[in-house]
Amino acid sequence: MATLLDTIFGDENLSRRLADMPSDAKTITLSLADNRLNLQHPEWTDDEPLTSTLHKTIDEPTDFAALRADEGFVPPRKVISLGQLTASKDSDVSLGQCKVSAGFEDVEYRLIGKLGSGGTGVVYQAHQRAIDREVAVKVLRHELAGDRQSRHRFLTEARVIGSLDHPNVIALHDLCIDADGHLFYAMKRIDGTSWDQQIDQFSVEENLTILLRVADAIRYAHSRGLIHRDIKPENVMLGRFGEALVADWGLAIQLNRSKGADTSPQWRDGGSAIGGTPAYMAPEQASGVLEDISPLTDVYLLGAILYQILTGRPPHHGNSLLECIHSAANNIIQSTEVVGELMDAAMKAMATDPRNRYESVEALVSAITDHRTHQESERLVRRARRRVWPDENDTSRKPISEQTTEETYERFRVSQALLHEAIELWPENSRATETLKKVQLEFARFTAGRGDLDLSLRLYAAAGEADCEAAVRVRRDRDRRDRVRESHAKYSALFTQSPEAGLLIRWADGVVLEANVACMTMLGYQEGELVGREIAKLDIWNCPKHRQKFVETLTQEGHVENFETQFLRKRSGTDQTEVDQVIDVLISARTVSVSGNELLLSTIRDITQRRNAERDLEQSRRRLRDLQSLAGLGTWSFDPRTEVLQWSAESFRLAGRDPAKGEPNYSEFLEQIHPDDREKLRVVLDQAIETGTTYQLHIQQRDDEGNYRSLLTRGRPVVDDDGNTIEVYGIVMPAN
Repeated sequence: MATLLDTIFGDENLSRRLADMPSDAKTITLSLADNRLNLQHPEWTDDEPLTSTLHKTIDEPTDFAALRADEGFVPPRKVISLGQLTASKDSDVSLGQCKVSAGFEDVEYRLIGKLGSGGTGVVYQAHQRAIDREVAVKVLRHELAGDRQSRHRFLTEARVIGSLDHPNVIALHDLCIDADGHLFYAMKRIDGTSWDQQIDQFSVEENLTILLRVADAIRYAHSRGLIHRDIKPENVMLGRFGEALVADWGLAIQLNRSKGADTSPQWRDGGSAIGGTPAYMAPEQASGVLEDISPLTDVYLLGAILYQILTGRPPHHGNSLLECIHSAANNIIQSTEVVGELMDAAMKAMATDPRNRYESVEALVSAITDHRTHQESERLVRRARRRVWPDENDTSRKPISEQTTEETYERFRVSQALLHEAIELWPENSRATETLKKVQLEFARFTAGRGDLDLSLRLYAAAGEADCEAAVRVRRDRDRRDRVRESHAKYSALFTQSPEAGLLIRWADGVVLEANVACMTMLGYQEGELVGREIAKLDIWNCPKHRQKFVETLTQEGHVENFETQFLRKRSGTDQTEVDQVIDVLISARTVSVSGNELLLSTIRDITQRRNAERDLEQSRRRLRDLQSLAGLGTWSFDPRTEVLQWSAESFRLAGRDPAKGEPNYSEFLEQIHPDDREKLRVVLDQAIETGTTYQLHIQQRDDEGNYRSLLTRGRPVVDDDGNTIEVYGIVMPAN
């Protein structure tokens, strides 16, 4: 069959008319019927020539009775005659013409108004009297009613819709021929508008959500062997209540999937037609070779919509419709300054060679969802940066100069927690890694300036700068401080002025000798209520077992570093019903000898805010684990150097393995894989480790009861700076 461009340029009349028409986003079709090529466009009507004759035209009268028999129709229920709808040139009809006339009181559908029109039909709003509901009725355009190929395509569209049971595909209610032989079908009426009327009003994220729903419908269609070929915003209906439904399956084709059969696409009724919307069309559609059409054609169209979401316009354009078709045929995509991960995904989906596109709709969906994960990771990085370096115009935060030391500490700690979460979401997020190091170094300098030398050194080490010049100075200061502490008899001046809460206790009897202002403020005591009293009788510890462990460690080692526990802040009044306030604290203590007396020097830091933030973070992680469980999605990781496997709790459940047994080692895991799948898994895993590429594989895995479970596993390698794979991680889910 000739290509679309060959047909157009071979017919001077068609070429001229297309060159005179402005570029639009309407569907055009080229079909072979009755020994002639028919080129159809929604703006052309029956008084304008649409055909390019190949051979002598054979006029064939319409035999609707035969058509009913051919298509297996039962006698239709009595409906209002639709012949009046074809009386006007554009298939429109007034509301008055649609009302039931005398003698048709039992009519099934009553037309209310026109909703829109396309290349093959006109859609009306109608009332279905039998069950008292509003529906949409699509009628084959009158100028196509006598064309056998158009009738078959119209019927095929109805059958396609009827065969697709998916929440994002418009449901078909009825398929009929009226008393005059006109074809029409009734479908769900969507209270809303088409996506193309709202796409410019939505944010990128809102449009991406709709696109993913459309992709779900197309994925489902592909699983049924169907290719849509005309995916565009105009063919997606958006309801008032969040619905997103793919419509207009008039160009859908069926892949022949029977065993040993040709796998080329074809119309269900054996005919053939090419076409699509030039503004979105894949190159193979414009070439017009039906054998080149594949599910990757729909991948291209989804990529074209993604391009429009990002740029505000379809990928192909021209000063005329002819130029737009030429751009589609040569895959000339409008230039744009938009860059980024999503644009890269759109351009890959729209690759000229289908082999260079995403291998499936699922792969394109994964690229979009990965982008969303990366966006969330970047959002956490921005939040972390604002914690440490707030915007000068942000009046909701205190200026740094007015913040207390503890508030500043909290800023840095929360910032680090956010950055760790960002890296956990997206380990390859270099910006998060670089920002974490910068925050740690900034925090290290701050804590060193506040005399918190031990924390400063830990932060330098965490940032990988343990031996930098600044860290060496802090280490020297810390060593000097320790020598001073050991050589001086008392630390009262420094102790009382410390920003950290501190206690000096006589080890022999536990009497408090000194408590600085920060300590009394934190615990809610006055100086006379604390100094001179035995610490054991003050009821400060919330957990007696923690106190016992703290004393035992001190007795054995002579010091305790960063012991985390909870203290009780003293009630402010005399009301005995008032509950003590529990605060989270971090205690560092050591015993020192002063003038022959053994003393205990303790510093106490209130970490309540940090712990609350960590609890919130842990709750978020628990929710993520719960969501994985609800979704039936397990995670795993594999260290190729040690051959150690790590599974999430959901992975144990999916594999049917008792968590008490722990993760299997690599050899044991391979033994659990069905012999038919074992070598395939080993090969793809070795290839992933060697090349750094991701993989997806269906496997059968033996559970504890000896049964094999069908699972789908996906893996992604993690490569270090030298190009060596240091980890492979991924997900596992049921295969069906």
